[in-house]
Formats: sequence, structure tokens, C-alpha cells
Amino acid sequence: MTFDTSIVHSRSKKIFLTFFALGSLLPILIAIFIMRQYVLPYLPAEDAEHLRFILQLGVSAMLFFPLLSFFLVFRWLHSLENITTEIVSKTQAVSSREEEFAGQKIDRTDLYADPVTPAKPEENEIQSLIRSFNTIFQTAADQLAERNHIKDLLARLIGISANLTSELDFDRLFPLIIGNVTQAMEAERTSLYVVDWDRRELWTMVAEGVQQIRLPLGQGISGRVAATGETLNVPDAWELPYFDRSFDEKNNFRTHSVLCLPIRGRYGKTIGVVQVINKQGKERFDEEDETFLKGLVSQVGIALENSLLVDEMKLSFEASIKTLSATVDSRHPMTAGHSDRVTEYSVMIAKRMNLGREEQEVIKYAAILHDIGKIGIRDDILMKEGRFTSKEWEEMKTHPRKTLAILEQFHFPRHLRDVPEIACRHHERIDGSGYTEGLKGDKIPLGAKIIAVADVFDALTSKRDYPKYTSEDNFDNFPMPLWEVVEMMKSQTGSHFDPRVMDAFLHCLPAALKHYRGNHFREEYVDSMLQMLQSRPGPDSLPRQ
Repeated sequence: MTFDTSIVHSRSKKIFLTFFALGSLLPILIAIFIMRQYVLPYLPAEDAEHLRFILQLGVSAMLFFPLLSFFLVFRWLHSLENITTEIVSKTQAVSSREEEFAGQKIDRTDLYADPVTPAKPEENEIQSLIRSFNTIFQTAADQLAERNHIKDLLARLIGISANLTSELDFDRLFPLIIGNVTQAMEAERTSLYVVDWDRRELWTMVAEGVQQIRLPLGQGISGRVAATGETLNVPDAWELPYFDRSFDEKNNFRTHSVLCLPIRGRYGKTIGVVQVINKQGKERFDEEDETFLKGLVSQVGIALENSLLVDEMKLSFEASIKTLSATVDSRHPMTAGHSDRVTEYSVMIAKRMNLGREEQEVIKYAAILHDIGKIGIRDDILMKEGRFTSKEWEEMKTHPRKTLAILEQFHFPRHLRDVPEIACRHHERIDGSGYTEGLKGDKIPLGAKIIAVADVFDALTSKRDYPKYTSEDNFDNFPMPLWEVVEMMKSQTGSHFDPRVMDAFLHCLPAALKHYRGNHFREEYVDSMLQMLQSRPGPDSLPRQ
């Protein structure tokens, strides 16, 4: 049976209508037969006549409704035929890609369902209709599954993008990109390279499991992609003539499938390359992987470019800060390098106390700038060789306030807004005997407490013009022996210094000495001090610096 054959003349419809007519009329005929044979003969003539009249009216009415129903059913079946024929024809048109469905061109090759089975001659209308609806439902289900898959990919892409673009620290962004790309691409390894166009090189700060790598532009897979700007997707890297197998052989690794894409900046210039290696569970990366990575790489490019820009601004800011600090140290030969050493000691203590990265950064810049206020001290006071007079000493003690006034004019990033306050409080003491505000205990910022310990330690272990700070005329310019410094600072713990900070400092002391061995401290001096820390001898056994 073809789909354009009229259902009206079909055998199934004839049978249905015949049984419908018999089913409707047979009860009426039976009722008439019973009334004529078994009821009317036994009634009086007058009653029989009335009953016969009523029976005629009833029969007419009962015949009318079945005939009306028969007509309506006939029309309904005719309408159903048209609908069925249209649905079947539309379904076949959609299935054969001749028409659109729901405003979209349906391509069966893009779906997971099997091809539509053609109509079978032995099918009746109901079977054809059921099969047609099944085809539509399968097509819709396949489309829904495909859209859900795309939705899931987009959700993953958005999540990764938000994760990357929120990180501006260059050192943390590198491993973050690698980790996210490796997981999203289901790869065994990911490498991220940055293009250095001035040196025409690629370099990577992080490559999982290996040390920093540098290679010329155009060399290897990554270098070739960076130079050409093209995407490279290969099932086996060893088949490429320009692939360097020495890395695999050196690291006991086998590179199979590789998908490598350029990372472009906002102006279209290649700023890096991302390379994913060895698709897990598959022989190679497919088109879907390539499309997804292209979308991901666009976000990586934004994050990487923003991070590089922030890093450049950070370097510029830090250079400006160090220049300011150097102007103070350069005014007096005995103070040269003081701010740098105080900064190093302070950061060591902060790390030992497990402070966060931002807190460490605040302390770092506050330590660099802690003496910037000395710019406002007259040379005749700052570089005086003899003892200060009381008036000169009071003038010298104003440098923390001058530090605050200077730094408040400087524009610090939001996370560094506490730098001025911390820098100007490094001469405050726990017991309130310090200057310039006489703050006590917790009123003193923790960063200032840390800088205070570092500042005093460097002052006592460096060659300084101590006589102007003391009443002892015979006090020389040599640094104090370490044991005396440690004992003096420990004795002032709880009055001058915070106990927690002092404890952290003592743990950091060996590392601090090793850091400046052969630089600020003579080698033999450091070695003797380290031995002293281990054996704890008396102060007389220590050499002078």
C-alpha cells in the first residue's frame, strides 16, 4: 500500500464501517422483532395501536442517531486519512532531508539514530502512523541529546574561562592553565609556551614534570605552530620529520597524538602556544576536541595577555619603589643596602608565620620603604658623626611621620593600601615606649612588628655610626657579635618585640645568614655564627664582622 492510497476504499475501512453499522442497527432490529412478535399480539387493539405509533417514532429516532453517528465516523475517518497521509509524507521528507523540521534543516548524518526505514507495503495506516511518530520522536531525542552535549561543553568552557580570567598573577596562572586544559581535554600532558618575539624564542615557565624549556621559533611542533599560526592535529608525532624525539627518550615518555594551537592576543598577534599530548582513551584528538580547544584557547589568550600586562606593571611599580628606597640608602654610605636586607628578613619572617601572599607583599613593600621619610631629614643631622643632641634626636624621630606623609601621596594598588601605615610604625614598641604615636600591643600592625625585628637586627649586625645613638663615647662602628644581638633582642621580647615575631625570626636566622654569606657577611663570620647557633657558645668566642 502506498501512502497516497485513499483510506476510504481500503479494506480495513470497509470492514470497520460494516461492523459499525451492524453494531448500531442490530439492537434496534432485535427490539422491533420482539415487540411485534411477543408484545403487540397480546395487547388490546387500542393500546396496541398507540404502542405501534410510539414504536414507529422510537424506531425513527433510533435509526436517525446511528445514521448520524455513521456519517460522523465516516467524516472523521476521512479527516484522519488526510492527517495520516500528511504526517507520513512530512516525516519522509524530513528524514530524506527534503524539508525543514521545526524551522531547521535536519541532517541525519549529524544524529546518532539509525537511518529511517522506508515504508513497508504490508503496513496498514496505524502501523505507518506509529512508525512515522517513532521517527519524529527519535529525531527529536537525538537533537535534544546533541544540544545537551553542546550545553555541557559550553558550561565547562564558561567555568574554565571564569577560573582563568580571575587569576592575574603570572606565576600562578601558568600551572592553572595547564591543569585546566589537561583535565578538560582528557590529555596525558599539556605544555604552555610564551613567544618572545625579541629573541625569536618560545619559553615555558611550567611544563609538567620537566624543567624550563626554551626553543627557537620554528623548531619542533610548538615552534612551528608559533611561527605559522596554524593548528596542528596529528595522530602520531613520531611520524613528523621535524619532531624531536630526544625529549621523549630523555624523559622515558612516548608522544603519540598531539593537538597544538596558537594563542593570540587581542590584536591577533601570536603570544603563545598550547599543546595537548596523548588523548586518553582515543587514538587522536577529534574535530570536537579541536573546536573545544579553540574556544578555550581564546580565553587562555585573554588571561595570559592580562597577566603579562599586570606583570609588566608590577615590575615597573617595583622598580619605582626600589628607586625611592635607593635614594635614602645612597645618602649615607653606612646605610647602603639596609632597606633591601630589612625587606629580605621581613619576608622570611612573614613566610615563617604562614601569612598569605597578599600580606607578604604588603610587608615586602612596607619594608622597602620604611625609611623613606629620612629624605626629609637634614644632611647635617642624618650624616652627623658625633652624638645627637636632644633636639637633633627629636628631629630624627620624625622620619616615620615623614614616611607616612610621603607614602600617602603615592598611589598604591588596592591590596597594598596598608603599606604607608605599616611602614611608618616600625619604631613602635609593644609596651608603648616607641615613637611616633606610642602605640601598644595589638594597636601596632603585625607587619610593622615584623619590620621592627628585621630593622633592629640589620642595624646591630651592620657597620653603622652607632655613637650618635648612644651616650658611650667609645662605642665603635663595628657590628655586634651575633650572640650579643640575639641575647639583646630576646631580652626585649615582650617589651620592644612581639614574642610570635621573635620566635619566627630565630627560626629564620640560619637561612638569613646563609643568604648573605660572602656578600653582606664575611664567610668565616657566617660559618662561626652558624656553629654558635648549633653549639650555643658564649659571646666572647664570636668574631667581629
